[in-house]
Amino acid sequence: MATLEPRVIEVPIDNSNDVLEIDCSQLPEHAAEICDILENEGSALRFYQLFALEYYKQGHVEEAVVALKRGMANAKANDQTAKVPLLNLLASIYVQKAKSATVTAAPSDRDIMLKMATALLTEAERIDRTEPNTHLVGGMLDLAKRLPDAALQHFDAALKTAPRSAAALLGKARVLFGKHRYQHALEVYQQVLVLRPTGRPDPRIGVGLCLHKLGHAADARRALARAAEVDPTAAAPHILLATMDLNDVKRMLDPRIAEAPITEATTQSVGEVLHSAMAHLHRAFERQPDCAATLIRLADRMFFQSNYDAARGLAERALKSADTMAIQAEAHYQIARAYHAAKRFDLAYDAYQKCLASNDKHSLARYGLGQMQLHRTDMSSAEATFQRVLDHHPKCVEVLRALGYLHARLPNTKAKALEYYEREMQVLADEATEHAKRHSQPTDDITGWFGDANLFLEAGSLYEASNAKKARKAYSMAADILQRPSATTDSVGDAIPELWNNLGALSQLTGDDDAAIFSEYNQAARKCTSALADARLRLTDMRKGAAPAAAASKAASEVQRLENTLATITYNVARFYEHCGFWDKAEALYTSLLADIPTYIDARLRLAHIAFFFRGNAEEALEHISKAVGIDSKRSTAWLMRGNIELHRKSVQDARRAFEHVLKDIAKHDIYALCSLGNYYLAAGKSDHSRAASEANPASASAKKLRDMSTQNYKRALEFFDKCLLLDERCAAAAHGTAIAMAERGHANDARQVFQDVRDAATAGLGPLTLCTPASELVFKIAKHQQAQSTALDGTAPPMLAESSVGCDVLLWSGINVAHSYIEVGNYRQAVLAYEASLRRLQEATKAMETADMSPAASSQFVVSALEAKCGAETEDSNSVKPPTATRLTAAERAERKRVERDLRLYLIRALYIQAKATKDIEIMRAALDHARSLCADENINLPESALKPDTSAADSDAAIETAADGGDEPKDADSDIEMADEVAEPVAEPVVAETTAVNGSEKKPLPVRLSPEDCLVLYDLALVEQSVAQLVSEQPESQRTLQDLTAAATYIAHSTAAFTFLASWGKIMQKKRQKLLFSARLATERANYSRALVAKLTRKQQEQEAFERQRQEHVEQWRKQQEEDEKNKRDEAEAAIKAQQEAEKKMLRDAEERNAILREQMAASSKQDDADMPSGRSKKSKARAAPDGFISDNDDLAASDDGAGSDSAAGTARHQKSKKAKQLTRKPAGEPRNRVRAKPSGGHTEDDPEGSTPPPRKRRNVADEEEVAAHTESSKYKSKAIITDSDDDDSA
Repeated sequence: MATLEPRVIEVPIDNSNDVLEIDCSQLPEHAAEICDILENEGSALRFYQLFALEYYKQGHVEEAVVALKRGMANAKANDQTAKVPLLNLLASIYVQKAKSATVTAAPSDRDIMLKMATALLTEAERIDRTEPNTHLVGGMLDLAKRLPDAALQHFDAALKTAPRSAAALLGKARVLFGKHRYQHALEVYQQVLVLRPTGRPDPRIGVGLCLHKLGHAADARRALARAAEVDPTAAAPHILLATMDLNDVKRMLDPRIAEAPITEATTQSVGEVLHSAMAHLHRAFERQPDCAATLIRLADRMFFQSNYDAARGLAERALKSADTMAIQAEAHYQIARAYHAAKRFDLAYDAYQKCLASNDKHSLARYGLGQMQLHRTDMSSAEATFQRVLDHHPKCVEVLRALGYLHARLPNTKAKALEYYEREMQVLADEATEHAKRHSQPTDDITGWFGDANLFLEAGSLYEASNAKKARKAYSMAADILQRPSATTDSVGDAIPELWNNLGALSQLTGDDDAAIFSEYNQAARKCTSALADARLRLTDMRKGAAPAAAASKAASEVQRLENTLATITYNVARFYEHCGFWDKAEALYTSLLADIPTYIDARLRLAHIAFFFRGNAEEALEHISKAVGIDSKRSTAWLMRGNIELHRKSVQDARRAFEHVLKDIAKHDIYALCSLGNYYLAAGKSDHSRAASEANPASASAKKLRDMSTQNYKRALEFFDKCLLLDERCAAAAHGTAIAMAERGHANDARQVFQDVRDAATAGLGPLTLCTPASELVFKIAKHQQAQSTALDGTAPPMLAESSVGCDVLLWSGINVAHSYIEVGNYRQAVLAYEASLRRLQEATKAMETADMSPAASSQFVVSALEAKCGAETEDSNSVKPPTATRLTAAERAERKRVERDLRLYLIRALYIQAKATKDIEIMRAALDHARSLCADENINLPESALKPDTSAADSDAAIETAADGGDEPKDADSDIEMADEVAEPVAEPVVAETTAVNGSEKKPLPVRLSPEDCLVLYDLALVEQSVAQLVSEQPESQRTLQDLTAAATYIAHSTAAFTFLASWGKIMQKKRQKLLFSARLATERANYSRALVAKLTRKQQEQEAFERQRQEHVEQWRKQQEEDEKNKRDEAEAAIKAQQEAEKKMLRDAEERNAILREQMAASSKQDDADMPSGRSKKSKARAAPDGFISDNDDLAASDDGAGSDSAAGTARHQKSKKAKQLTRKPAGEPRNRVRAKPSGGHTEDDPEGSTPPPRKRRNVADEEEVAAHTESSKYKSKAIITDSDDDDSA
């Protein structure tokens, strides 16, 4: 573009030396007049360009376009080069119009302008491709099209032709800055600063921005301050300096990015920096009052000062002067935010949408739009809006909080809400860890980093339904945050006593330490009592001081909230007293609650529970329930408790009507009522099936009708259970009922799989199944408080399974049912193992409950002091009050556990009995007998003494039976509803020791025995197991049993006979009285007769066994004697053999000594003859060769043969034979030491030659002599070998 700025333009007159002066300040309104003058005078195209620039500077853009178009139309065909500047200038004007069109016009107008600019530049490049301004305008066009790479190429091309073009350098620096190449951009800005120190726009602003991005904040401030000095009218440097100051304030106050802890000095520094920022903004506003950036910053400050009207007014002024879409979007955002804060949500909604229309990537505006959609309850749109923000900012805690809040209020999305809350917690934890590492602080404890209690309050309320431990942890974090004192106020935790109540209730649900739970309830009661007293005092002062009605109403609401919270805390404390066994204190608290709030139905129902299950007073319990129903007839828990109590009272039809009333008139989807009715029809189906099986004629009409009724009842039971599982797929009661129905209908394997799934899920702790809590086990109250609205809502926690309720033990009943299914499929060994595991679990749980009972001394520490006055525990003399004893198990619960344990032991005995019957294993049957005896001994179940005496008169026996039968009116366990013995074939129960009633001395008369139907069932099964043991013993081969076994079997059968006889008579009496009978009297009679027959059989078997053992003993004795005789004969033979051997050895020694003596004599005689025949020298030499022991070695013979070579052969042969014979005869017997003559080595010596004389050299012999010598040697060798062997060889020789 032209750099000249003339105020008066001189236009040469055609064909004259004169000029026409045109004052630019008085240009015509229409540029056509100037163009006419220029055409008339034939002026150069340069003048069209100058006048177009003047019109453009004065804001008459359209007139500038007209001037340029007229100039291009007058361009000469042979001078197209002069047209290029006009094309470039017109293209640049179109680019500027396109940029303004993004704010004031539709997007299509912008595209039109850009296309026109592109066409003009194409024409300019066609004419002259080397023109630098063409590339410069091309770069501007590419920037407008958002093509930074193409723009950079155009700016580089312009710089190749004009390296000192400041405009091209500024364009290149802007592109580099946008590409985050700050160092390179800084260098280019510095080049522009060198070329144009006072140019516009000021390159120092670009230098300051680059330095700020590179982290040189101080240098950036100096560069911007210098720009403000160079151009006092510029507003941009002040805006940027103010922005830097505001960012510093954020860094100082935001703990997530603060470089140092916030202190009082920090607060003072923040005030100074804010004052500096506001000063810069005011300077910028003074210099350019209509600068959009300045107005937006001022609007932002007005917003944080809560001056929303001023903020909106400044933003609207900025919107009018905005020249870019980004500035326009920011202005709309400030307007929307001001409307949002002023609670004008409809206007805010529209403004947020306008902001996003100008800048679709404005995340803050999209977040605000999501809030407005949430306010309009447009949940789906709000979720989509927040999700788009989260996609671009995955660690934005505000968006995560909004999504968590949204999903917490949508149906079936609570788990997703928890996921968002957990993500927010994780983001904060990561920031805390990073901050700690950056400042070299420990990272093990980052809880202080969390500062928003609402996050944990929301998460805790969601965790209540799924994970009580996590809920308690979340509430604990919220309590810690609320107890921290702030800079302006003390701890606000005391203002929310509901939080401490929830902590206590959740701790109780999770089974935490009792002392900790009491501590939390103490804090809740203390804080609530204190807050309630203060609130009442404020309300009294307001009423006396004529306060505004709104304030008084708010104070009254606060008092009402705290009173309700105190009632909830009192209820929870009473529930915990129940849990700990302080029944009297709990009852006192419930009574005090009803005195204050007569309509508190939950407290009334708890009194009913205590009356029935602790005191055993059914009338009082039903009276409390009737009062509760009178208050609210639609309260389902009252009707469910009534049904539960009626079931315990055996009023089955009344219980059924109560459950049906709940489903018909109150809640048709109540799971407890559905399960209860399912159990009712399941029991009815089983009863009808048993009655049909007991019919004498299975094909009769009555039997068929009973079977049809049984099928129909099973079908209805399955319908109820199926509906329960549709409503709650984790309902373990419905799953158990379904599996029981399957097993009853003959599908034992499928039923066992269901039972195992329930047990495995409970064992793994995954919680996929939950038991329906009995209506009598009402739950804790969770007091909820929403801090934002300052209101409290009382809700109900998830159902709590009472620790003492054995019916709620998933593992126990699933294990029992698995064992039942194993029995059905014939896997008795696994059934026995399952029963034993279930029995251990029950016994351990009962023991844990009993050991958990606290003594009076220990229980005195668990006192909620703020509520103790309501318990009636405070007296004038507190020392005289005896602390109550805690008993967690009520009498009914103890009886229930005892009944279940008895049933389990009977199940185990039955499994052992069936297994023993199937395998004919007497050891397993004896194990069943041991368990049965143990059960009878533990529960003191014995036959009447008269029944065990065979000489008892019939009258006495009948009297004893009548006395025992009288006990049937009051059975030991009225709740028993399970038959432990089959009424067909061979029922089993636990064998009992055949003992009479315990008598502590002969002088005391034994007490009459009163037996319940359950006790008689145990005796029946005991007698049956004893009979089976006796039968198995009698059937054993004689070799596998003993007389003692038969004697014990006789004892068992005697007791069994007496028991069956007694039970048969007892059963007949009970049948006459039409009372409960758990076994068949007819079968008892048959068993008694069979026992009598077995007694005779055992007597015969005893005699046979005695004869067999006697005969076997005789055989053993004979065998023993024969063995002893055989052993004695073997010993005698061995001794004789040894003696004969010794005699033979002695004889051999004597013979050897005799032969040696003869040989010595012969040798001595031969030696004398030789001495007489040989010369003296020869004799000496022979003597010298003689061994000290008189033996002559083979070498000596050979040597002698060599020495006598000159003698005649006959003499030599004779001497050799004599020498050999002498050697044979002089050998010592075997075993005696031998003195051998060693051969002397060459040059050595032997013991016979101590001087080491060298032997004479051997002389040559002829071949015949050598063969003769070899023959003699060989013969001598073998004879010598034969002589020196052992004595046996000598004897044979």
